[in-house]
Amino acid sequence: MKLKLKLKLALLLILIGATGLGFYFHQRYALKERHILVPEKRYKDEVLRIGIIGDSWAMGMTIDTIIKNEFLKHGIRAEVTSFGQPEAKTKQIYDNLYANLDQPYSSYNILHHNLDYCIILAGTSDAEGAMGAKFYAYYCSLIISDLARSHIEPVFVTMPEFGFKEETDSLGILKKMRNELASLLIDNGSTHSLDEYRKQANEMLKDTRLKDSAIVVPFNLVCDDYQKHKILYRNSGHLSTLGKQKLGRLIAEYILNKYNLNKEKATEKQQPNTNMVETERAKKTKRA
Repeated sequence: MKLKLKLKLALLLILIGATGLGFYFHQRYALKERHILVPEKRYKDEVLRIGIIGDSWAMGMTIDTIIKNEFLKHGIRAEVTSFGQPEAKTKQIYDNLYANLDQPYSSYNILHHNLDYCIILAGTSDAEGAMGAKFYAYYCSLIISDLARSHIEPVFVTMPEFGFKEETDSLGILKKMRNELASLLIDNGSTHSLDEYRKQANEMLKDTRLKDSAIVVPFNLVCDDYQKHKILYRNSGHLSTLGKQKLGRLIAEYILNKYNLNKEKATEKQQPNTNMVETERAKKTKRA
């Protein structure tokens, strides 16, 4: 009798453990539905408004200041506001857009502050946490599409190069076990390579046609190999001041190119068609 009781208790504990583990994995990795979005009317004025959202890479004033100064060099006054959250995955970055103002790391103002552009700096925490390429691409697509639907031009910085191996090797044993299990169960091993995240995001941009709605900034133009360009990094997971300067200037260059293109198109629309004007003049002359 005692042996049967012990066996039942053991089975019960295994069942409770498996249920708890299943709930944990579901909460952590499941792809949830998008938030309800009510786009607001936008107005144009002399100030160019730019937002930055993301993980710890979006925190601090360095990149904000660099981008602002780059625009000032071209005689453009820009207002840059950033909302970063340490270790935030793309899911949390997306949820923060809809979080109430009183909640920590809320980026509610991004959708309600008449922005022209919004820079998305994310991915390192997804890769380090073995969230999987599909998870990363899915939430990036929600962020990009909701910004575009809000008439804010998304500026998507592709998955950054960083000390991926160094970061994952430094994890504790339990996190390493969790990541290995997640890699096998959720994403068929694609969590082991940054290239898989980049590939999945690129396919998402093409398949959803969001590439046409966003400015895509390829991070490989900043750094294509962490080991060869460590001077650009403060540590294995974050850029140094030099790295931030290079990234900030690259982002500013891409936004400026699109800004000038949009300005040219707007000017062309405002100018009357010369041929039509000449035709109307000719008609009036004949009638006279």
